[in-house]
Amino acid sequence: MTDPKAPVPMELDASFLTPLAPLPAVAPAAFVAPVGQPPVPAKMAPADVVLDPAANPLAPPQSLELSFPLLPIPDDAIPVAFRKAVDPSGPVAGRMMAARAMAPIPPRALIPIIYQLMMDPDPKIAAAAVKSFSNLDDKLVGPVLGDALPPQILEALAHVLVDRFALLEKVMFNRATPDGAFIFLAKNASDAKVITVVVENQERLLRTHDIVRGLAKNKQALRSDIDKAVDFLVREGVYLDDIGEFEDAFLRLGKSDMLSVLKNIKVQDEHLSERERNKAAELGMSADEFISSGADVLTEEEREALLAELHDDDGDIREKADWSKTPFMKLPIPIQIKLAMTGPHEKAIEALNSSNRVVAGSAIRNPKIKENDVVKVSRSKSMHEDVIRYICNNGDWTKSYAVKYNLVQNPKTPPTLISRWLPLMRATDLRALAKSKQVPSAVSIMARRLMNSRDQ
Repeated sequence: MTDPKAPVPMELDASFLTPLAPLPAVAPAAFVAPVGQPPVPAKMAPADVVLDPAANPLAPPQSLELSFPLLPIPDDAIPVAFRKAVDPSGPVAGRMMAARAMAPIPPRALIPIIYQLMMDPDPKIAAAAVKSFSNLDDKLVGPVLGDALPPQILEALAHVLVDRFALLEKVMFNRATPDGAFIFLAKNASDAKVITVVVENQERLLRTHDIVRGLAKNKQALRSDIDKAVDFLVREGVYLDDIGEFEDAFLRLGKSDMLSVLKNIKVQDEHLSERERNKAAELGMSADEFISSGADVLTEEEREALLAELHDDDGDIREKADWSKTPFMKLPIPIQIKLAMTGPHEKAIEALNSSNRVVAGSAIRNPKIKENDVVKVSRSKSMHEDVIRYICNNGDWTKSYAVKYNLVQNPKTPPTLISRWLPLMRATDLRALAKSKQVPSAVSIMARRLMNSRDQ
């Protein structure tokens, strides 16, 4: 009897097997020492910064890619009974269950634990915690959003809940939520309801101006929301010269409202010239009182000389005068605005030459500006359009023939006003305008037509 043949080994086709993709290596952006060990000094490191392994030997070499910073939380943020869940020397299985939000831990303790585990030295645990924190269940996170959670966690929650308004609203109304969360939401939120809550929190707008800067950069924010936030700050005496909306907001105010706003801006001694400080001391006034009093330190001759220095015979600002280097132009913009509108005559004259249209526009509203000044300013082709338009709309100033004649020649004067004033020009002036190459061609053509009609 022969032995049966040995079985032929079966060859398995391994093509149907899909290998498990390795979990992304995740490193903490900060590390809190386990209970019982000396604490590691807190380091304000953004999430995309790789920590120095020498400073933190347990930190893996790679970093988390998160939109919020991971920062240490206080020891008491996690109850003593559950601190073992974040202890790097504790069981890996227990930490992994907590990282996956599967541990039998109350939500009030589990949320800080998951946040802490995003900084676990084990990259798999950290990655699991990141996934859990980014996809928190409503029933888990909802009940704790109004609690006094550490501000680091509340800011992180604002990032991960940005598209879940029902939950995010609780974070935004939590007074422990840091202003950094509102800066992020102002810049990144697309939900109109979120932006409305940001805009209506005036206390934060006044305290942290970067919130408004964020709104101005948010393409999803309505113009009305941005204007509302900006108008509020302007009325509180805040002026951010890096946001163009502030110029429009201030210039929208009436003169009385402007003066009311300027009361919130305080002038200090360092904002005055030495001569002004001496005069204020002589009168027993503070710097702000001196400016508000309308007191002047220049004589009439000095004022005329100052105005003459600004303009040449054609009314244009002199090329050789670099006003950007004057002490006045180096002052903060809000101070320049106040000095321009309420300060002495010399400040108003300097302010008219500012590159900032709000400063120049405030100067032309200064009561120290007289008709003689306006005659010269109205001739300047380099003057801000806002200044020229303000002169055009001032009925008292445009009663002057000299002012009207200068405005007719100024290319920044609205064409409708030129059409109205040109027929009022004397024959000699009309003839000069018709021949002049220094005025807009449309003005020359209109002047020639008027001359021809008068000759007929």
